[in-house]
This record gives sequence, C-alpha cells and structure tokens, in this order.
Amino acid sequence: MELVTSILWLILSLILLIWGANKFIDSASSLAGKLGISDFIIGLSVIALGTSFPEIFVGISSIVNNTEEIALGTIVGSNISNIALIFGVSLIGYSVAINPSSKRNFIALGLSVLIAIYALSDLVIGKLDSILLIAVLVYFIYIMGIQPDNEEQSIEGNPSGYLKLLIFLIIGLLSITIGSNYAVINGEKVALLIGIPQLIVGLTVLALGTSLPELAVTISALMKQKNQMVLGNIIGSNVLNIAVVMPILGLFSTKSYDPSIINRDLSVMTVLSLIFVAIALSFNYKNISINIYRLIGIALVSSYIIYIGILSEIL
Repeated sequence: MELVTSILWLILSLILLIWGANKFIDSASSLAGKLGISDFIIGLSVIALGTSFPEIFVGISSIVNNTEEIALGTIVGSNISNIALIFGVSLIGYSVAINPSSKRNFIALGLSVLIAIYALSDLVIGKLDSILLIAVLVYFIYIMGIQPDNEEQSIEGNPSGYLKLLIFLIIGLLSITIGSNYAVINGEKVALLIGIPQLIVGLTVLALGTSLPELAVTISALMKQKNQMVLGNIIGSNVLNIAVVMPILGLFSTKSYDPSIINRDLSVMTVLSLIFVAIALSFNYKNISINIYRLIGIALVSSYIIYIGILSEIL
C-alpha cells in the first residue's frame, strides 16, 4: 500500500512540476515577447531557464533530502532526453529552415560537458569543479547579452497585462518548487521500496518528467514554425542543467557517485552533444534535404528508446 501511495504522490508531484513549468514558460515568454526579444534569444534564455527550473529545484531538494544521485541522474538524463528525444522530435517535424547559431553558444555547451566529465572523473564534484562550472555559466550569460537580435519589435502593453503575467510567473515558480520537492521525496521512496538505485530513478522517471516542459515547448514551437526557439531552448537548457545544478551539488555535498554515471551515462550525453553540435552546424548548408534531417530525427528518438530499454534491463 505504501508503494502505491508513493507512486501516486510521485505522479501528482510531477504533474504539478510540469504544470508549474509550463505556466512559468508561458508567462515568461509573453513578457519577453512584449519586450521585443527574438525567438532564438527567448529560447536560449527565458524558455531555457524556465524549462531548467525543474532540474534546478530537484537539485536543491536533493541536497535537503540527501538524494544527490537522483539530482545528478536527473540532469544527465534530462540532457540526454533533450537531444535524443526533444531535438529528435523537432527534426522529425522539421519544416522551416533554421538559421545557424553563433559558434559561441556551442563553445558554452562544449565547455559545460567537458568540465562535467572532468568533475566526475573521480566520482566526486569538488569545489574547484563547481567554480569552473560557474565560470561557464558567467560566460554563457555574457554571450547571451551580446547575441544579435534581428527582430525589431516595439514594447507594448498596459500595466495590468504585465501584472497578470507576473502573478502567473510567481504561481508557476511556486508550483515548480513544491512539485520538485515532493518528486524527489517520493522518487526516493519508490526507489527504496522497489530496490531501484537512486541514479536510475533520476535518469529515467525524473529526467523524463522534468523534460516534458521542453517537449511541450518543442511541439508548440514546431506548430507555430518557430524552429529557432527550439534550437535556443535545447542549447540553453543543457548548459544551465550542468552549469547550475552540478555546482549546487558540488558546493553543498561531498557525495561519491556511482561509477556507471561516467562509464555509461556521461558517455552517452557526450556523444549526443557532439551529434547535436554537428547537426546544428549543418544548418549552414542549405542544400541538405529536409528528409535527411527527418531520418536523423527518427534515429535519435530510436536511440533514446534503446537507452531507456537498456536502463530498464539494469533494473
């Protein structure tokens, strides 16, 4: 009975987490739109931050609840799902040409992945590792500030409209906070009752659960033919997941992690990150057929299904 109750609470907390993230994204995107910010920059900053809030709050909650492996599994698993599942879906639905992104964005992504590998090479995220990742975060914020904005939009709207958006922004943030805390607590309970390692719970259930906001944003953006927003969201979300959550774990915990995180999961994340950068850079070449991108998308989604299947066998 305790197992059923914990699973139900886990599902409810994930629903609240996802609802809060979506409410935050909608409100933040509307505010950004009123301020005349381009689709790519909205995706890279506002939406990326909003969709990364679940992982960030899972990280904070894991420190409080001593479940750091769940948080680490969540951010690594989320980055894997962002590329293999979310980016894969976006390529399958690819219909509008995507302008190539600034190479500076990929430098930030590459640095975050390399430092994550270095940080976990001894299975402990140290203080120096955290400082290096914070430096990547500062660099990422800097390059966001110098992004060229090609869209000329005027600032419009009345004060009451802004107030309404701010209220929903706060409601979404509170929902994310509460949902993530209970997701970690009940995720740990389910893991203990079934005998599943915390790392696997984070890599699967919580990683997929916290990536659903990205999936929702991707599908919505594709329907509105805003592919630039999708690309910016994936870059920004993956950088923030590593450069924000891992320093939280490193500064406030001395946990020694499961070796499989470096041997299996970080390796998968690294390979997928390289594939993502290669595909994104290929948008420079306009003669590549849309059908090729769709086939790559199918391959990425299939690889994610296989990855989850492998983790399931471990259970």
